[in-house]
Amino acid sequence: MKNKINFKIVGSGPTGLLLSIALSKFDCNIFLTDLLTRDRLIDRDKTYAITHSTKKILTKFRLWEKLEPYLFGFDTLSISDSVISSITKLTISDLDDDISSSENIGWVVKHSDLMNVFFSVIDNYDNIFFMTNPKLVDKKILFDYQFLSTGANSLDKKLIHFIGLKKTYSQSCLTFKVSLRGNCEKRAYEIFREEGPLALLPLEKNLYQVIWTSSTLKSIERLNSDKNFLMDNLSTILPDEFKLDQIIGEFNIFPVSLSLNIPIFNFDKFVFVGDAFHTFHPVGGQGLNSCWRDVNSIFDLLNKNIAITKMHLILFKFKYFSTRIVDIICTIFITDFLILIFANRNPFLFPIRKLSFVLLNNFVFIRKLVLNQMTKSLVYSRIK
Repeated sequence: MKNKINFKIVGSGPTGLLLSIALSKFDCNIFLTDLLTRDRLIDRDKTYAITHSTKKILTKFRLWEKLEPYLFGFDTLSISDSVISSITKLTISDLDDDISSSENIGWVVKHSDLMNVFFSVIDNYDNIFFMTNPKLVDKKILFDYQFLSTGANSLDKKLIHFIGLKKTYSQSCLTFKVSLRGNCEKRAYEIFREEGPLALLPLEKNLYQVIWTSSTLKSIERLNSDKNFLMDNLSTILPDEFKLDQIIGEFNIFPVSLSLNIPIFNFDKFVFVGDAFHTFHPVGGQGLNSCWRDVNSIFDLLNKNIAITKMHLILFKFKYFSTRIVDIICTIFITDFLILIFANRNPFLFPIRKLSFVLLNNFVFIRKLVLNQMTKSLVYSRIK
């Protein structure tokens, strides 16, 4: 161990796990740490949307085939605006030729399935060490570099100097699963509403994940309300082709924010990854996909210099930031723009909203532009 570079990853969620797998390809030791046990990290009732850019990354690290049995693909994305009563449907025919053969616009995966697959892969590497006592690790090992993938509001970030930019939406997302009756099992939904968007992600036949954005106060009220009342409330929002049967599993609530952490010039060998680096509004499902593009950039930068030197590591965080900033800024701008335009009842914005749907419904190249930007990202062509 003493002759190898030692990397520490603080935070063992989906981003930290993928980063550990990526770094394991190098001649180094990876110490993957978290305050939670493996079982508690796995046992969370969450769901993620997976895009084509992420498929390319997972294939690159030989994880796609392992994860594929747990993925549920969708071939149609319905986008609607409940305030102006407009709707459009994006399908696989709107995908670029290089990805249309997959017959899916995207995929959905449960958190527990994803984590189980990643942990099973990590178990096969002898240079990845998962530990639940980070302080004990710090006393025994001198780290050459540390990666923080602990989330947006981590206490660990207070130990690092950086410039933090943040915008609070005063919104929260309420998430839970529902059983629905309908004939659109491979269709995902993004419904723009005055209080915020509501997304429906298909998990399997008749089972959907609800991601319901509204004011924090309203989200808390719904979280604490009777299930029958919540079902009645949700039934008035759902598309006409659905009938709500029941709410299944746990409720989760998380705040919505936009943030970006910019490194300052010093010799601290720390770098932010994933939600510790940036957060967006969940509209468009870019959260985890962007986090994993961080991981891909880290791997590519280190892979360019097989003999990783200490000087290379000092400069690494700045190269990493410059590599990721264009994709992050574009994602921030697009998600923030969507909320600014579509999550309100401002009558002066109605013409823009109406025009948006007219263009989407009548011009194929615009549908292609929107859909391929969402699922491929600006950096897709650079993922090798």
